Amino acid sequence: MGKSWKRALGVLGVIGMAACLEGCSQTDAVKAASMIHAYLPAVAVLANDAAATVEGVDPAEAGAIQALSAKVQAELQELELVSGAYAAAPSSDGWTKLGAVVDALVTDADQGLLAVLEIKNPASQAKVKLALSALDAAVHVVDGYLMTARTPVEAKAVAENRAANQAAKLVSVERYWSATDWQRVDRAFGGRGRELADAGMRLGF
Repeated sequence: MGKSWKRALGVLGVIGMAACLEGCSQTDAVKAASMIHAYLPAVAVLANDAAATVEGVDPAEAGAIQALSAKVQAELQELELVSGAYAAAPSSDGWTKLGAVVDALVTDADQGLLAVLEIKNPASQAKVKLALSALDAAVHVVDGYLMTARTPVEAKAVAENRAANQAAKLVSVERYWSATDWQRVDRAFGGRGRELADAGMRLGF
Protein backbone atom coordinates (compact mmCIF):
# COMPACT_ATOMS: atom_id res chain seq x y z
CA MET A 1 0.00 0.00 0.00
CA GLY A 2 1.49 3.35 -1.08
CA LYS A 3 1.93 6.45 1.01
CA SER A 4 -1.20 8.06 -0.47
CA TRP A 5 -3.35 5.15 0.67
CA LYS A 6 -1.79 5.18 4.13
CA ARG A 7 -2.48 8.90 4.40
CA ALA A 8 -6.08 8.43 3.31
CA LEU A 9 -6.50 5.58 5.77
CA GLY A 10 -5.14 7.83 8.47
CA VAL A 11 -7.67 10.52 7.63
CA LEU A 12 -10.46 7.96 7.75
CA GLY A 13 -9.16 6.87 11.11
CA VAL A 14 -9.62 10.47 12.23
CA ILE A 15 -13.21 10.32 11.02
CA GLY A 16 -13.81 7.25 13.13
CA MET A 17 -11.98 8.71 16.13
CA ALA A 18 -13.85 12.00 15.89
CA ALA A 19 -17.22 10.38 15.42
CA CYS A 20 -16.62 8.03 18.34
CA LEU A 21 -14.67 10.37 20.60
CA GLU A 22 -16.62 9.24 23.63
CA GLY A 23 -16.98 5.67 22.44
CA CYS A 24 -19.54 4.44 19.96
CA SER A 25 -22.50 3.08 21.84
CA GLN A 26 -25.53 1.02 20.95
CA THR A 27 -27.47 4.27 21.10
CA ASP A 28 -25.24 5.65 18.34
CA ALA A 29 -25.77 2.51 16.30
CA VAL A 30 -29.55 2.58 16.71
CA LYS A 31 -29.58 6.26 15.71
CA ALA A 32 -27.52 5.47 12.61
CA ALA A 33 -29.80 2.58 11.65
CA SER A 34 -32.88 4.76 12.15
CA MET A 35 -31.44 7.57 10.02
CA ILE A 36 -30.55 5.11 7.27
CA HIS A 37 -34.02 3.58 7.40
CA ALA A 38 -35.66 7.00 7.14
CA TYR A 39 -33.43 8.06 4.23
CA LEU A 40 -33.90 4.93 2.12
CA PRO A 41 -37.10 6.04 0.31
CA ALA A 42 -35.15 8.94 -1.20
CA VAL A 43 -32.36 6.57 -2.27
CA ALA A 44 -34.90 4.19 -3.80
CA VAL A 45 -36.31 7.00 -5.95
CA LEU A 46 -32.83 7.77 -7.28
CA ALA A 47 -32.21 4.07 -7.90
CA ASN A 48 -35.43 3.84 -9.92
CA ASP A 49 -34.51 6.96 -11.89
CA ALA A 50 -31.07 5.54 -12.65
CA ALA A 51 -32.54 2.22 -13.76
CA ALA A 52 -34.97 4.01 -16.09
CA THR A 53 -32.13 6.05 -17.58
CA VAL A 54 -30.02 2.96 -18.22
CA GLU A 55 -32.92 1.24 -19.98
CA GLY A 56 -32.65 3.82 -22.75
CA VAL A 57 -29.07 2.84 -23.60
CA ASP A 58 -27.89 0.15 -26.02
CA PRO A 59 -28.14 -3.14 -24.04
CA ALA A 60 -24.84 -4.28 -25.53
CA GLU A 61 -23.12 -1.40 -23.76
CA ALA A 62 -25.29 -1.12 -20.67
CA GLY A 63 -25.56 -4.79 -19.69
CA ALA A 64 -23.09 -4.51 -16.81
CA ILE A 65 -24.77 -1.36 -15.50
CA GLN A 66 -28.21 -2.95 -15.68
CA ALA A 67 -26.95 -5.92 -13.68
CA LEU A 68 -25.40 -3.64 -11.05
CA SER A 69 -28.55 -1.52 -10.97
CA ALA A 70 -30.61 -4.61 -10.22
CA LYS A 71 -28.19 -5.56 -7.42
CA VAL A 72 -28.38 -2.08 -5.90
CA GLN A 73 -32.17 -2.16 -5.90
CA ALA A 74 -32.16 -5.60 -4.25
CA GLU A 75 -29.64 -4.39 -1.67
CA LEU A 76 -31.77 -1.35 -0.89
CA GLN A 77 -34.73 -3.63 -0.18
CA GLU A 78 -32.56 -5.79 2.06
CA LEU A 79 -31.17 -2.71 3.80
CA GLU A 80 -34.70 -1.50 4.52
CA LEU A 81 -35.42 -4.77 6.32
CA VAL A 82 -32.07 -4.97 8.13
CA SER A 83 -31.97 -1.34 9.27
CA GLY A 84 -35.57 -1.47 10.48
CA ALA A 85 -34.95 -4.71 12.35
CA TYR A 86 -31.80 -3.38 14.02
CA ALA A 87 -33.46 -0.12 15.07
CA ALA A 88 -36.30 -2.10 16.63
CA ALA A 89 -34.17 -4.79 18.28
CA PRO A 90 -30.40 -4.08 18.22
CA SER A 91 -28.00 -7.00 18.33
CA SER A 92 -24.38 -7.68 17.38
CA ASP A 93 -25.53 -9.97 14.57
CA GLY A 94 -27.90 -7.29 13.30
CA TRP A 95 -25.10 -4.70 13.34
CA THR A 96 -22.84 -7.03 11.35
CA LYS A 97 -25.57 -7.61 8.78
CA LEU A 98 -26.25 -3.89 8.52
CA GLY A 99 -22.59 -3.15 7.87
CA ALA A 100 -22.30 -5.92 5.30
CA VAL A 101 -25.28 -4.68 3.28
CA VAL A 102 -24.09 -1.07 3.33
CA ASP A 103 -20.59 -2.11 2.27
CA ALA A 104 -21.99 -4.15 -0.63
CA LEU A 105 -24.22 -1.25 -1.62
CA VAL A 106 -21.29 1.19 -1.69
CA THR A 107 -19.22 -1.19 -3.80
CA ASP A 108 -21.95 -1.78 -6.36
CA ALA A 109 -22.93 1.89 -6.64
CA ASP A 110 -19.30 2.81 -7.28
CA GLN A 111 -18.78 -0.06 -9.72
CA GLY A 112 -21.80 1.22 -11.63
CA LEU A 113 -19.93 4.46 -12.26
CA LEU A 114 -16.94 2.50 -13.54
CA ALA A 115 -19.20 0.52 -15.88
CA VAL A 116 -20.44 3.79 -17.43
CA LEU A 117 -17.06 4.05 -19.14
CA GLU A 118 -18.14 1.17 -21.41
CA ILE A 119 -20.82 3.35 -23.01
CA LYS A 120 -19.32 4.73 -26.21
CA ASN A 121 -21.93 7.33 -27.12
CA PRO A 122 -20.83 10.55 -25.34
CA ALA A 123 -24.37 11.87 -24.84
CA SER A 124 -25.64 8.56 -23.47
CA GLN A 125 -22.59 8.19 -21.25
CA ALA A 126 -23.04 11.65 -19.75
CA LYS A 127 -26.77 11.09 -19.15
CA VAL A 128 -26.27 7.76 -17.41
CA LYS A 129 -23.28 9.00 -15.43
CA LEU A 130 -25.31 11.92 -14.13
CA ALA A 131 -28.10 9.63 -12.93
CA LEU A 132 -25.70 7.13 -11.37
CA SER A 133 -23.69 9.88 -9.70
CA ALA A 134 -26.83 11.13 -7.95
CA LEU A 135 -27.53 7.61 -6.74
CA ASP A 136 -23.88 7.12 -5.74
CA ALA A 137 -23.97 10.30 -3.65
CA ALA A 138 -27.09 9.10 -1.84
CA VAL A 139 -25.47 5.75 -1.14
CA HIS A 140 -22.46 7.54 0.34
CA VAL A 141 -24.81 9.50 2.60
CA VAL A 142 -26.06 6.14 3.89
CA ASP A 143 -22.44 5.05 4.34
CA GLY A 144 -21.68 8.26 6.22
CA TYR A 145 -24.50 7.64 8.69
CA LEU A 146 -23.08 4.20 9.41
CA MET A 147 -19.50 5.46 9.63
CA THR A 148 -20.37 7.87 12.43
CA ALA A 149 -21.46 4.89 14.55
CA ARG A 150 -18.61 2.55 13.66
CA THR A 151 -15.72 2.26 16.09
CA PRO A 152 -12.24 3.33 14.94
CA VAL A 153 -11.31 -0.36 14.65
CA GLU A 154 -14.33 -1.07 12.46
CA ALA A 155 -13.71 2.01 10.34
CA LYS A 156 -10.08 1.03 9.77
CA ALA A 157 -11.02 -2.53 8.81
CA VAL A 158 -13.60 -1.28 6.31
CA ALA A 159 -11.14 1.21 4.81
CA GLU A 160 -8.41 -1.41 4.43
CA ASN A 161 -10.81 -3.86 2.82
CA ARG A 162 -12.04 -1.29 0.33
CA ALA A 163 -8.51 -0.14 -0.43
CA ALA A 164 -7.47 -3.72 -1.17
CA ASN A 165 -10.48 -4.57 -3.32
CA GLN A 166 -11.61 -1.51 -5.23
CA ALA A 167 -10.00 1.80 -4.39
CA ALA A 168 -7.29 1.70 -7.05
CA LYS A 169 -9.95 1.51 -9.76
CA LEU A 170 -12.18 4.11 -8.16
CA VAL A 171 -9.53 6.80 -8.27
CA SER A 172 -10.31 7.17 -11.98
CA VAL A 173 -14.01 7.77 -11.35
CA GLU A 174 -15.15 11.34 -11.89
CA ARG A 175 -18.35 11.79 -9.93
CA TYR A 176 -20.94 14.24 -11.23
CA TRP A 177 -21.81 15.35 -7.72
CA SER A 178 -23.49 18.68 -7.19
CA ALA A 179 -22.52 21.04 -4.38
CA THR A 180 -25.62 19.84 -2.54
CA ASP A 181 -24.52 16.21 -2.96
CA TRP A 182 -21.14 17.01 -1.41
CA GLN A 183 -22.78 18.85 1.46
CA ARG A 184 -25.08 15.92 2.21
CA VAL A 185 -22.20 13.44 2.17
CA ASP A 186 -20.13 15.74 4.36
CA ARG A 187 -22.95 16.11 6.90
CA ALA A 188 -23.54 12.35 6.93
CA PHE A 189 -19.86 11.79 7.72
CA GLY A 190 -20.25 14.03 10.75
CA GLY A 191 -19.51 17.39 9.13
CA ARG A 192 -15.78 16.76 9.04
CA GLY A 193 -15.21 18.87 5.93
CA ARG A 194 -14.60 18.37 2.24
CA GLU A 195 -11.05 17.14 2.84
CA LEU A 196 -12.28 14.18 4.84
CA ALA A 197 -14.98 13.41 2.29
CA ASP A 198 -12.39 13.56 -0.50
CA ALA A 199 -10.09 11.20 1.39
CA GLY A 200 -13.00 8.86 1.89
CA MET A 201 -13.78 8.86 -1.82
CA ARG A 202 -10.22 7.70 -2.55
CA LEU A 203 -10.98 4.55 -0.58
CA GLY A 204 -14.43 3.99 -1.96
CA PHE A 205 -16.25 5.83 0.84
